[in-house]
Amino acid sequence: MANEIIHGRRGVMKHFGLAFSLATLASPISSRAVDDDLTRGGVPLTPFNGLAFQYRGNANNGLDASTLNEPSVPYAEFLTRMDKGEVLFVEFMAPSGDAAYVTFTDVKGEDGQMIKQLPIRIGEGYPIEDPEGWSSPAFVVKSVKKKGVPYKFTVPALAQYNK
Repeated sequence: MANEIIHGRRGVMKHFGLAFSLATLASPISSRAVDDDLTRGGVPLTPFNGLAFQYRGNANNGLDASTLNEPSVPYAEFLTRMDKGEVLFVEFMAPSGDAAYVTFTDVKGEDGQMIKQLPIRIGEGYPIEDPEGWSSPAFVVKSVKKKGVPYKFTVPALAQYNK
């Protein structure tokens, strides 16, 4: 009796495996997904609202440069210049990195002399920490690290102590 059950189970598994293999081979190799206009209900899909669980905490559009009292470069320009290899160093201010300063590569002046670039604040659109949404400087740190750009976190009070 036990032999018949084992043999029966083996037979079922053998037939199931064969059926599964045939079904896999018979299915189309390429996806049947169609390119669409990348909207859902008229709302453009973004990495923040197109997730399967439809997370809606994306009202934060990053830093508003009009609130800064120092010169800054837009976050979009920072990303473009980083893609071009024009970023030498990024310094993030602890604890969360909500403030960051970028040093770009030197530029050639009108007289042909190289002009050293001083650190400048990354401003308009820079992601600031939002515990209720997807905005976070952690994404910037990840991008900088992925591009191989040197960076550090600085505790402002300690930086003043070191001067």
